[in-house]
Amino acid sequence: MKTLLSCLLSVLASLACLQAAPKDWMPQEQDDTQLWWQDGPPRILSIKEPPPSAVLCIKHGSELLRFDTQTMKPLDGEWECSLQHEGKTYHCTGHSTPADTFLQPVRFVESGRYFQRVVIEGLTFADAERRQWSGQARLEITAWPDRIAFRLESDPEVSLTLRWGAMKAAGTGSVFIGKGCGMPEAVVESELPVVVDPVLACHRLALPEKAWSNPGRTFYPSGELDRTDRWKFTLRNDSEKEAVARVMFTQEKHLPITGFTPMLCDDQGRPTGILVQLSKNWHRSEAKGSILHEGPWFHGFAWVRVPPRSRREFTLQMVYARYGGVYAASLAQLCLIGWGHNQFWDQAAIGSFGESICFEPGRVQRRCFITDVRPLLTLTHEKDCKPWGWAENCGGGDLLMWKGTDGAWQPFHGTRVDYRSHGPCLTHASYQEDSAGGEISCRTQVSLPRSNDHLRVFFHLRYDVHKPLHWQRLAFFQLGADFYNDTPARLAAVGDARDMKDEWRPKFAKDEFDRQCMPLKGEQPWISMHGVEPEARPHTPAMASRGLIVRSWKAVLGSAAAGPHASFFCTEWGKGNHRTVAELSPPPEVHELLPGDYVEADLEFIVLPADASAYYGTDAPLKEALSQDANTWRLVQREAAGNALRAHVASGTLTNTYPVRVAVAADQSAELTLRGGLGHLPVTFTGLSSPDAHQLLVNGMPDTFWQTDWDAASQSWQMTFNVPAEGTQPVHLSFGKKN
Repeated sequence: MKTLLSCLLSVLASLACLQAAPKDWMPQEQDDTQLWWQDGPPRILSIKEPPPSAVLCIKHGSELLRFDTQTMKPLDGEWECSLQHEGKTYHCTGHSTPADTFLQPVRFVESGRYFQRVVIEGLTFADAERRQWSGQARLEITAWPDRIAFRLESDPEVSLTLRWGAMKAAGTGSVFIGKGCGMPEAVVESELPVVVDPVLACHRLALPEKAWSNPGRTFYPSGELDRTDRWKFTLRNDSEKEAVARVMFTQEKHLPITGFTPMLCDDQGRPTGILVQLSKNWHRSEAKGSILHEGPWFHGFAWVRVPPRSRREFTLQMVYARYGGVYAASLAQLCLIGWGHNQFWDQAAIGSFGESICFEPGRVQRRCFITDVRPLLTLTHEKDCKPWGWAENCGGGDLLMWKGTDGAWQPFHGTRVDYRSHGPCLTHASYQEDSAGGEISCRTQVSLPRSNDHLRVFFHLRYDVHKPLHWQRLAFFQLGADFYNDTPARLAAVGDARDMKDEWRPKFAKDEFDRQCMPLKGEQPWISMHGVEPEARPHTPAMASRGLIVRSWKAVLGSAAAGPHASFFCTEWGKGNHRTVAELSPPPEVHELLPGDYVEADLEFIVLPADASAYYGTDAPLKEALSQDANTWRLVQREAAGNALRAHVASGTLTNTYPVRVAVAADQSAELTLRGGLGHLPVTFTGLSSPDAHQLLVNGMPDTFWQTDWDAASQSWQMTFNVPAEGTQPVHLSFGKKN
């Protein structure tokens, strides 16, 4: 009888699942979280004055928690954080402030679309006579879109009390309070071990911990380049109300930690468009000792709406070094606990051979947004160096850099990130921040495509001026940064898609311009920093040349239309250690930005091996170009001209030329022909009514490797492919519903 009833319930659940539309399973606009410092990070390189507050903002769904990390209490609602020891009551008064940044007490563990976790260590407590408690305590704050929670822990274990508004908990050693929206929780079943975590309010699914075969002892196993792993799990809702599934995938060992992408697919292995938040950490320090939440670990978070009386099988697909034979792109929030500073850090990779490019939104360590940068598929010159490992660092760069008329660097407030896609075809993150006085707001979108030749990074900038802005120095983008510019490039050049306009050797100087406010003219104007001097970095000579291509530019500066201009600023890091920073700057006649002014630009940042013999990639056109023109401006001009695509659209609407974006027609189709191109061209089709009913034919052949992303604002999906360029031959793309 029970067996018959179970079968009947299963059939009913399957029927309900069939009736539920795909959109019913998708997150909505309010189903997200964000974390940011209200007035900027508490500590930034070379900035002596702390920000006016140390308030953390945690957005969870439609609600916002503002928590003062100095006084250790929320700005809203009654709060108590206390302990009892030897008959006395001690109240939390703040936290310790160690000088060692490794022990920075406000530590970001996970931060992304669905889940935030902040741990504040070294809490201080005092009694009524201001006598200090001598033990150790920490406060953990966690947030999902539909809930917020606090956990207080102590060592040694003493009586603790935690209260916020109507919520209160008392206990010994560890207490917990939390509130949610009251949605029922879905049932999670899997071939993987499933554990209900009541503190983190999720189901934890542990991925297998099994060592990979690596007979060549390379950083990434050469025999596993095309490996993809898959695991099944099921979400079920037996109630009459919509439920939610909070799922956390975990792994600590035996995974290529520097580059991989978790994808949530259906039971047939087709991407659903439901994002899996990618948080990870590989940092630890034997010299500093063990620390809570140090690496290595991977934590992936999914937040899924489950319709009433429904059941659905999913596949977690893990893409590693390559996806469809092309090196995959990935973007992750990288936890810095075990390294130091313990703040925001985003790490992107092509393949799984170390970092490709990193971003530090708070600009804490080097006072710049772009940090570590490394060329793709490039050997170092270390003895016995093998492929599939880390390349040398050529990092440093920034978005808007503003020094006031007094020469003081101007920090930004409210810097936050919206992770829209973690890969593997094209990553996408959006950053927003505002100047401290509200003079200018900055919105930047960053994408990284999968690639078989070299590293490309796409930036879309939008800066809006709200109050008059004056400066001693102003850059809309920096290639290299004042405190981070690892590449000793001794030659600079500017040009366009047709040719080089000027090449010269910047002077050696400290904190002064070599050239200023040069107009960048022509189609697809570019800047090249090359002529890398190996002798300036004798221990790491296999470095890279870099280029910046202005793919589009619209600006009103000083109430007048303005084109892009370039400046070149000289720095000296210690005696004789000279570098040059290339900047996009205002025109020479503009000395003030006015309300209503703006800059909107599409930039392509490229990184190329400076030594042809160090490149071990198999892309034949790039290998030939490197053999002739490595470490020169010609490779930047090649990219500027080569990917100045010409698109003829027969069906659908072209909304961006490169990367290619096409909005499908009313019948859900698109047809276009591309001419030109280098490498693999990212092509995205938007406005889709279904995540799994379409296909792309490339010159008549189906492309079976794609990523799907969900846009909650438009209630539609989009699919991204990476189409191989055919040189001088046109590429015909036909996209539509499957027959």
